[in-house]
Amino acid sequence: MHPAGKLLTTLLLSVAATACVAETDAPEDADVSLDWRSGGKGDGQTCDFDAQSASGYLENFLYQEVGATTGGGRRYRVGFTFESNAKLANGDGASFTMYLLPQGRAIVNYHELHRRTSVESEVNNETVVVTRYSVDPTSRALTLAGVGTGTPRTATSSGGCAPTYDFTFSGDLRTAGLSGDKATVFAGTSTGFVIDPDHLDQVPSETARRWFEEDVASGKIVVIRK
Repeated sequence: MHPAGKLLTTLLLSVAATACVAETDAPEDADVSLDWRSGGKGDGQTCDFDAQSASGYLENFLYQEVGATTGGGRRYRVGFTFESNAKLANGDGASFTMYLLPQGRAIVNYHELHRRTSVESEVNNETVVVTRYSVDPTSRALTLAGVGTGTPRTATSSGGCAPTYDFTFSGDLRTAGLSGDKATVFAGTSTGFVIDPDHLDQVPSETARRWFEEDVASGKIVVIRK
């Protein structure tokens, strides 16, 4: 299997395992796809990310609608971690999806995945971080205020490539021991639109808005502002 397929399969298996223990009326998990490129310059899929400026590299991760799938569903550009997640002292994996919005705002959906059995996991400590991002014009490093910093790196395998950030957490978001730990953030697309706690009126699904508000009210999701 191509490395990109392996990565995507791992992610989808993780999502499926989480869904096994999710509440029956919870929103469907988003379909997330890695932005893995062939590297063929003839079709415009160059792997020469090192030649991109700080702002050009950032474009690979900026939240925006990128068109519909063959099934008609919308997709949005995001950055997300998987496989190379941070590992907490209790063995849980810490991962997140980042939505880089206009005017330097960012929403980070953070959660900790706890393995229950060999085939089932559950999500703990779901957290939505409302923060800001900035990019160093020289090093091209991305900083998410109160979350951490990512250094640009091109992931390569079998002639293919994907833009990533080698990310280091700057503090403990929910569980002690996260600070200083590392993860890899990949560029990709998702069927899930951003839920911004400060702009819920912009969420197109009334049901999604209601579920989010209920989860925050119950404490299932914690909102943190950095």
